[in-house]
Amino acid sequence: MNLVQAVNGVLSKLDVAITRRSTLDRTRRELANALAAQHVGTPLAEAPVTTVARDAELASILQKLDSARQQALEVRTELLRHQIAAQWAVIDASDRTCANPAIVRTCPLCGHQCASSQYRRYESNCIFGGGSLVRHQCPSCDVVFGPDKMFRLSAQELTQEYEWHYKVYEEGDSTDLELRAFHSLQPRRDGVYLNYGAGGWSRSVQQLRNEGWNVFAYEPHGSAAAPSQWMISNRAQLDGHRFDGLFSNNVLEHFRDPVEALREMLRWLRPGATMAHATPCYDYLYEYTRFHLFFFPGRARELLAQRAGLSILDFEVDGHFMNCIFSASPLAGNVSERTA
Repeated sequence: MNLVQAVNGVLSKLDVAITRRSTLDRTRRELANALAAQHVGTPLAEAPVTTVARDAELASILQKLDSARQQALEVRTELLRHQIAAQWAVIDASDRTCANPAIVRTCPLCGHQCASSQYRRYESNCIFGGGSLVRHQCPSCDVVFGPDKMFRLSAQELTQEYEWHYKVYEEGDSTDLELRAFHSLQPRRDGVYLNYGAGGWSRSVQQLRNEGWNVFAYEPHGSAAAPSQWMISNRAQLDGHRFDGLFSNNVLEHFRDPVEALREMLRWLRPGATMAHATPCYDYLYEYTRFHLFFFPGRARELLAQRAGLSILDFEVDGHFMNCIFSASPLAGNVSERTA
């Protein structure tokens, strides 16, 4: 017995069954065509009682089909969520069995090496079915990184993890935060700008373009992107552009190698251009998702910039809105830090 048959067995008591969407759509079209054929050449007032009754029955069937399709989608979503949680439960059990507290750990930001026990340990749980989250804070540069199980994924596996995640979960609307990050660049009307990691849950690019700004969006994960003429979905397309500024919101903490990611972004910027990366993960906040791989409190933010060949022009803190403006041009003096 396959999974669909097993689920249909459970749902049969509710008079509900899972079937292919194509089958439902085909049946719906056939019923709609039959309904339309009943009325060809027959005024509604002259329709026989039997025809009216049959039309009502067909309409009821169509409504039940729509309801069944919606229930099937909900069941599919729950099954995918269960599959994700089960996968990470197995991985967590394996990690507990193979745990080695004496392991020597290397900081992925500064390269500091020491026994894992000398790193501060943070524990939490992923609210998106990702199981246990264990992270470590470097005693040398303050960066917090992990969980290890996410770093063990290959680039392809990590991409697939995002694709499955966005099939069953949605991000909140980040329009206002992205607009704040954009305007912190002090943009020029004749400039071209990029929203890096734009996703499909924000209206910021549409709003800015409606206001006359020349802004593009970049989102590499297809299940998170909303197709449009200004959406860029791969590196090859990016290589054909040069921007006067780049901004992001809740993106920097997702990179497996944030130093290399920032260096790569420089390739797409014109000389003198700046980047604004907003994220509450400049502190240890929003730790409840496995997709947040890095947090940059204390000394980590400045070291991140140095390793990427950048300078920090400004750092703004307004509650959980934290925004850092980076420039490729070296600057003398102290970094400006503003707290609202």
